[in-house]
Order: sequence, then structure tokens, then C-alpha cells
Amino acid sequence: MKYLAFLGVLVLLLPALSGCVAEEREVKTPGFEWQEKMEIPCNSNLKDGLVCEEYLTGFVTPVVGLHHPQESEIWIADLSGVISAWDGESLRIVVNMTDLVSLCHLEQGLLSFVFAEDFNTSQKVLLSYVEDGICEGPNQSKLVLADAVVENGEINVSTIRPLREVPQPYRNHNGGHLLGIGNNQYLWGLGDGGGSNDPNQTSQNLSSPLGAIHLVEYKNGDVSPVLDDPSRNPYILHHGLRNPWRFDVDPSGGLWIADVGQKCFEEINYVPLHEPHNLGWSMREGFHEFNESAACGSSPVNSDSNYTDPIEVYPHEGGNCSISGGEWMDWGPDPLRDGYLYGDFCTGTVWLITGTLGNWSSEIIAQTGTMIVGFGHGLDDELLIFSWAGTIYVLKDD
Repeated sequence: MKYLAFLGVLVLLLPALSGCVAEEREVKTPGFEWQEKMEIPCNSNLKDGLVCEEYLTGFVTPVVGLHHPQESEIWIADLSGVISAWDGESLRIVVNMTDLVSLCHLEQGLLSFVFAEDFNTSQKVLLSYVEDGICEGPNQSKLVLADAVVENGEINVSTIRPLREVPQPYRNHNGGHLLGIGNNQYLWGLGDGGGSNDPNQTSQNLSSPLGAIHLVEYKNGDVSPVLDDPSRNPYILHHGLRNPWRFDVDPSGGLWIADVGQKCFEEINYVPLHEPHNLGWSMREGFHEFNESAACGSSPVNSDSNYTDPIEVYPHEGGNCSISGGEWMDWGPDPLRDGYLYGDFCTGTVWLITGTLGNWSSEIIAQTGTMIVGFGHGLDDELLIFSWAGTIYVLKDD
């Protein structure tokens, strides 16, 4: 019974999402087919000592789960524009932004959120979403970074205030992840703007905001760039990215970036957080020169001092299609500690990278079968797995 009110809202949202499927298929990357939203239980081939169970149901597409800074609950953001709070007994809606976000495309919507570093005094959150717009014709919706005020345990919709707006030439590859890194600074990921083959060559253009991870300061209700380099967009920290769906920082200050590939390879990049790097897209994909007309693996592997190669790559083989990163695990189940965890959207395979710079190894942790969108924190720091079909699973110690 505790889900009924929440499910009633989501039932109203589902027709809006289902009407977007045709639009998505018109602009999808050649060779990629979106899977139908079919729930596949997370229950197979797990690393010894781990179990995978259903945690919560009734979502459209959950994407982010964070601990509340003051309350004993987690907040869960859904691509549909709904953020919900879960305290272990009841699920309540914190905000319904469905009238503000675009649902024209399966990669649009509410992409991420984070509690402001000074939340205890400001009661503010930062939101990243694609604004509502016209679904027909060229994309006119922008990627928005906004703030909002939490009042009486809920986000007041009327206080949502755009701080930065970045035009998106296409409807896919929006990125949108938000990550607080301390000192009132935040990372904001932006994809290359969409379309196949980076058609506008944004990722290698330092005057464009796209295909990059931005570093911003949020202070006194405003955002501003942190870097001071007149030769480039002042917000850009790292560039040469296609669609950095998720990234995380480890205790040593290393930034782990799961960048979604296009034709042949999915990749993990590892760079010093504050040292700008060019990750290569669209000149390179994985360790290869990118060539849209060449067969996968046919381009020679080479090094180029202009670009920083990934530390881990996996090919589009065995059903794998799109990386769903990722979390640095200094929390969660003991078998997953001290490594970077990531998964694949199509196969539900989960890997853990461990080691040291220059000596990394990647191990399969689970072959869940479910379509993984991302990961999050449970109430007791269990590892949550967000499914494309709307269920949240928990991966925990047996």
C-alpha cells in the first residue's frame, strides 16, 4: 500500500514517455537499438558473498540516489522529473517537475541533482535537466543547471531558478551529471550535443561548452567559472568527451569518467581532478583512431601526446552496448571496496576496476541481466542498481 499514491502519479506520466519512443528512433545512433522496457530480475552470476534483491519498485527511470544531509532518508531522482524520498518505510514525492523537463527523447528529462554544500544553512539543491520544449522538428530544448529551495522537506517548484543554460543541437548526448567536490565547487558533465560522429565537432572545440566536464563554483546563489584561461571556455575543465553520463572522485583526487562510446568501444578515463585533459573524442574512440566508415578494430592502435588514453575499454561484443558508470567504492559491500564500479546498459554486467596507475585490473562482479542506468546509495550504504525498466535493486553482502 505504501507505493500506491506514488504509482498513481507515475501512471499519469507513462503516456508522455511512451509517446517519445518514435522520436528517439528517428535520431538514434546507427547500429544502436533502444531495448524495450522489460524488467529482468537481478539474480545471476554474482561475486561470492554478494546477493542482489529488489529494493524499490514503481519508478519510470530512476537515475540518482543520494543521502539527505540532515534526515535519515535517501532522495531518488527519476528521469521523468520526479524526486522521491525513501526512509525505509514510506516513499513520498519531494518534487514533481514533469511540466518543466523535456520528455521528447529517452535521454532527456531530469538528469541529476545534488544537495548544495551549504545545505544545512541554505536549504538549496542544484538540479540538472533538459528543459521542456517542442518535440517536433529540430531540438530547441536547453540543458539547464538550476537551483531550488527545500521547504518543509519538499522542493518548492516555484523556487526553481535556472543559473546556466546550454543549447543542445540534438536531443541525445546531454550528459548532465552533477557532483560536489568541496569548497563550494561542482562538476557538471555535458555531452557533445548529440547526433552521430560529433557532427559539429564540439568535443575538440574549447570555445564550445559541449563534450566536456565543467568546473563551477556555486556561492551566494550564483554560479561562476573557477578556471582562468582566456584561451578556452572558462567553465571547461576536461574535454574531448562524447557523453560522460557519470563520473566520480576517489580519495586521492583522481577523477573517474565513464564515457559512452559510439561505434565500437566503451571507455573509462582516469585523470587528476584539477589538471585539464583532452580525452580524445571524436578524434579517437577507446585506443583507436575514430573512423566512422572503418570496421571495429581495423584502425591501428597508436599513442598521441595530444590526447589522454582511457585506462579501460570494452568492445561492443557479447551484447554489450553502452557504459553505465560509475562509483568509486569507499563505501558499500566489502567485496566492492577500493575500486571503481561500472556496468553495461544492455547486458547488465557489472565490473570493478582496482589497482594503481599503470597497473589496473578489471573484474566482473555480477552479470545481472537487468538494463543498468546507474548506481546509488541505499539507506545503509548498500549499493543500489537503477534499472531502465523502473525497478531499483540492491547489491549487498550475503
